[in-house]
Amino acid sequence: MWPRECVMQWIFPRRMNLLAIIFLVFLTQSCAPRRIYRPIAPAPLPPQPGASYAPMPSVPESKPVLEQGRIREENIKERRAVPQARTRERSASTPPPREVPLSVPDDSSLIAKITPRTLPQRAASLRLTEEGRKFLESAEYAKALTRLEKSISIDSTNSYGYYYLARAHFHLSRNKESLNFLDVAESLFAGEPYWLAEVFALKGENFRALGFLQRADSSYSQALRLNPSNRVASEGLTRIREEIQLPPR
Repeated sequence: MWPRECVMQWIFPRRMNLLAIIFLVFLTQSCAPRRIYRPIAPAPLPPQPGASYAPMPSVPESKPVLEQGRIREENIKERRAVPQARTRERSASTPPPREVPLSVPDDSSLIAKITPRTLPQRAASLRLTEEGRKFLESAEYAKALTRLEKSISIDSTNSYGYYYLARAHFHLSRNKESLNFLDVAESLFAGEPYWLAEVFALKGENFRALGFLQRADSSYSQALRLNPSNRVASEGLTRIREEIQLPPR
């Protein structure tokens, strides 16, 4: 038999060589590239006779963000421009509004000017003025003068009271007093063409009675500018032009 030491010396080197071979095999297998498994796509079926196939829809190319923003801005501008053009066409097609006459008849009863908001003092003055106006129409000048003087004593801003008081003095041949009351009425009737025309027409009558024909002509003309339908001013101007022999305007 072999001695034990000899047997170990013979076996040990061979054992080491076997382990080295196994390690090298394992190392080569781990470093080798692995194969990736890819499923094989199925082959397309052959076209069957009589079957119709729809073409694949084409995907529209998307435009850049900047170009899309510009297109939106242009569309908004076009939409805004269309209504403006339409409004211009409408304004050009519509005729201009007619001019409103400056003078509007206002010879109604003074009682109609009293409203729920009218102050009691003003309302009482207007009622007295209406009574005086009726006395003037019936040629009762003294009674009219009493009512009208009382009306302005109650309300000193009653322009109608001053005007009819001037008429009462004119009928009583008190032309200077009439002109004084007409000056006050003119300042209170600012912005009322109808009543201003009445004031200037009565001024013309007073100037004509006093012999101031040129001033009467100017007053009548001013009344007709404010109210072309003022009969007193129209007749007075025609009459005074015949007296002073002035060419018609």
